[in-house]
Amino acid sequence: MSGKSRGPRARKALGQHFLTDSGVLADIAAAVRVPAEGLLFEIGAGTGQLTGTLLDAGHEVVALEIEPRLLEHLRRRFPDRPRLTLAHGDARLLDLSEVIPPGRPFSVVGNLPYFAAKPIIRHLIEGAPLPSELVVMVQREVAREITVNPGKLSLLGISVQNYAVAEPLFDVPPNAFDPPPAVHSSVVRLTLRETPLVPRERTEAFFALVSGAFRNPRKQIHNSLSRAPGGHVPESVRPALDAAGIDTHRRPETLAIEEWLALLDAFEQAAAHA
Repeated sequence: MSGKSRGPRARKALGQHFLTDSGVLADIAAAVRVPAEGLLFEIGAGTGQLTGTLLDAGHEVVALEIEPRLLEHLRRRFPDRPRLTLAHGDARLLDLSEVIPPGRPFSVVGNLPYFAAKPIIRHLIEGAPLPSELVVMVQREVAREITVNPGKLSLLGISVQNYAVAEPLFDVPPNAFDPPPAVHSSVVRLTLRETPLVPRERTEAFFALVSGAFRNPRKQIHNSLSRAPGGHVPESVRPALDAAGIDTHRRPETLAIEEWLALLDAFEQAAAHA
């Protein structure tokens, strides 16, 4: 069942598509898992359709909106809701400690703008304070890239899965929005790991290795590493792959994070004995 969005119209120049389908709104609200004594941090509150659904479900909500006209609409729509805090800011840059009460655990929920979804997710899972999980809507292709298993991992997939367990929840058709976007959307859950798979002191070296290889993702791993800008000399690549137990004919997208770590170990050990 769909309904018309209340309040200001979406601005195409900002890539706005307001979620109005009451069934999808209810599904998102049912999917969120709020930690004990915690709250929900909603990104991109827009006209308040999801905000109202979350409040009606009994949640305490901190709702972030970047556009002043929509923030003013939210103030008018929810004039006396003690469990709602409205905040103004850009989720790609926001210092969460400015809007999340000290010591309060929280989860994130929201319909992320397509053009900003990737930097928003990276900012949330790599920053501080950390949420316990994210239930967010993104473009379907991005959702698949984030949640894919090793075999077709992209640099984005590795970047997200290093910090969180990613799972697809459900797809959302264009007619659930006002106005309908030209693409399909998906809701995903990202459950933050207690510690990243890659130790923080090795993060820079790890992603330098991985991002270099993904400059040529369709080439075999020994060729992509040999051609990576500022990468390893070709003579060191095959011995390192052998030491890590990785077939030289595989492509970068087929390697799991643990295999990249083993390969990093091999390169560092070789450099230490050079």
